[in-house]
Amino acid sequence: MTRYELEQGLNALYRDLEKAKNMDEETACKFYNVDYKAEIIEVIEEEIKTYEAILQPEDTDDDGMDYDALCEVQGLSRYV
Repeated sequence: MTRYELEQGLNALYRDLEKAKNMDEETACKFYNVDYKAEIIEVIEEEIKTYEAILQPEDTDDDGMDYDALCEVQGLSRYV
């Protein structure tokens, strides 16, 4: 999936969550085919967490510092 598709899916999940929260218990159970309204809310919230985790930028340790150049300027060997 592309990032755009993931974002669209996430937006749809937020809409579904809002819709489910606003439904009464009986309607939510029939619409989502669950025993309890809380079940579908929990499922949607878990899906949202999954999508958000996928969309998080990868945490890189790159702080922008050129350590090779720094070591060279200081007369140190970085790879000892």
